[in-house]
Amino acid sequence: MMIPEEKIAEILTASDIFDIVSEAVILKKSGRNFFGLCPFHSEKTPSFSVNPDKQIFHCFGCGVGGNVLSFVMKYHGISFPEAVKMLARKYNIVIETRKMSPEQRKAVHTRESLFRLNKKVMQTYTKVLNDPVKGRSARQYLERRGTGKQIIEQFQLGYAPDAWDAIVNVLRNEKVAKGVAVGSGLVLEKKQRNGFYDRFRNRLMFPIFDINMQVAGFGGRVMDDSMPKYMNSPESPVYSKSRILYGLHAAKQACRRQGKVFIVEGYFDFLSLYQHGIENSVASLGTALTREHVRVLRGYATTMVLVFDSDEAGIKAAKRSIDIFVQEGIDTRILVLPGNNDPDSYVMAHGRDAFLELAGNAKTVMQFLLQLALDTHGTSVEGRIKILDEMKQYLAVIQDYAVRSIYVRELAETLNIDEKAVLEKVKDAYERHANRQARGSLIPDGVDDSAKRVPESDPREKQILSMMLQWPDLISIAVEKKVLPSFYSKQLKTLGCLIIDIGKDRQNIVGDVMARVETDEDRQLIASMAMEDYTGVQDPAQTFAVLVNRVIKIRNKTDRAIVSELTKAKEGCGVDVIELLKRKQQQINQLHNS
Repeated sequence: MMIPEEKIAEILTASDIFDIVSEAVILKKSGRNFFGLCPFHSEKTPSFSVNPDKQIFHCFGCGVGGNVLSFVMKYHGISFPEAVKMLARKYNIVIETRKMSPEQRKAVHTRESLFRLNKKVMQTYTKVLNDPVKGRSARQYLERRGTGKQIIEQFQLGYAPDAWDAIVNVLRNEKVAKGVAVGSGLVLEKKQRNGFYDRFRNRLMFPIFDINMQVAGFGGRVMDDSMPKYMNSPESPVYSKSRILYGLHAAKQACRRQGKVFIVEGYFDFLSLYQHGIENSVASLGTALTREHVRVLRGYATTMVLVFDSDEAGIKAAKRSIDIFVQEGIDTRILVLPGNNDPDSYVMAHGRDAFLELAGNAKTVMQFLLQLALDTHGTSVEGRIKILDEMKQYLAVIQDYAVRSIYVRELAETLNIDEKAVLEKVKDAYERHANRQARGSLIPDGVDDSAKRVPESDPREKQILSMMLQWPDLISIAVEKKVLPSFYSKQLKTLGCLIIDIGKDRQNIVGDVMARVETDEDRQLIASMAMEDYTGVQDPAQTFAVLVNRVIKIRNKTDRAIVSELTKAKEGCGVDVIELLKRKQQQINQLHNS
């Protein structure tokens, strides 16, 4: 099932990288490129760039880059064949496939089998819910909660009957392989290993859709006081609870329009808000929010409102989530609902307008934490000292100096403490935090080490290839001067040969080169070179000729120096012959790409 190269080329030609990336990142035009916040690492200033003309993306912060297929693969965490198929479906391109390796075939088959199985099981649960007898109790429960028929149908709610083998029988009838059955998490193997039984029994079922509208997993809720109240599918090749948010597939357009998203905890919280016209909402599936969740949402909204219950559990959940949002530099608000309400009960009792009015007065993160500290410690001298000690840790995490200064002033005024004293405390905490960061990884979370790896070479080598990509007419000069054999970097030399091989007459040389390189590291390097800014270059040909001549001259000079040292060694001048031979051999190896 290997996909032919000509079909991949057709898909790349039909795809628009701006359209694809825009579904995940808010982009704004700046010059020829579009910029947004990178979905692959933490940042406050947009360094993620998309060039529609060249059909590539590149992040100047973490180094990730590539073409539209590279983006789809990395963003969705899928393989190359799956990314090709996803784009083919989007652009209505029929693909004929050739043979894949056993590992590729197995991975693709497993994911496709799980998606098909989940869809079939969703239809089964929906059918049971609509059954006059079997689904009566579940329908009555939904009616008592005020969940309308339209919402039930739109989000494909269902019911898992009170039986041990309802889904086991579905899997048996569908002839689902044992590995796929277990991997789906829908069934569990008996301790005696003589069969399987259903994971979800006597529960209201919520299909969990991914951003592409495919059923990735399920959530089940009891309709009485049984425990656990909620149960979700386990992790699988298609379901990652650290990335998927319930309802995002339906809410993403509303989030984009309003620039804001409400983040709630439970399924019914989301469904009630959505039913009342607050469609820019998502639910965290009862799990702690992760950096991946925040980065996914950052592609749809610039402001995020965390909505929590006012009980102790809700307050703790709010505090747990705050660090991630502060570190990611997101405009975050905290809405704690009054009277022990959750979003579901509040909007059902008071309606849409009352909820939105409360949301309009939601506190900033620092305002929320300060109020919490005041409620806990009071305003005595000892209490204010404890508050300052607590708040300085949060303020130290804020990277933006101006924002940090505003909060320092606000804290000083609230506690009636000299601003300089508060600033000194925060400065100490900030420096300790910075030192801890420095001792840790220098590469942002979620970024490959390869993204930061720079080839050992003269920087001019990279600039030469960059200019060849920007001005394909310069390729003939590189060929005439035979500059590539003078490159020290094996990686750049290989990429240079590829650029020359593709030739100067191709309309989209960057896209063609990108399609033919084999590693992410090479794709990122090509994207980086293609994004170089040459606005100050008046005469590209002259600049290029100077670079080429300089690289050749440096290489020849180095070679002559080594040969001279070897000659001196032979004459007994005391130079280490073995070391010189090693150096020469290394350069010969580089020269011949061995």
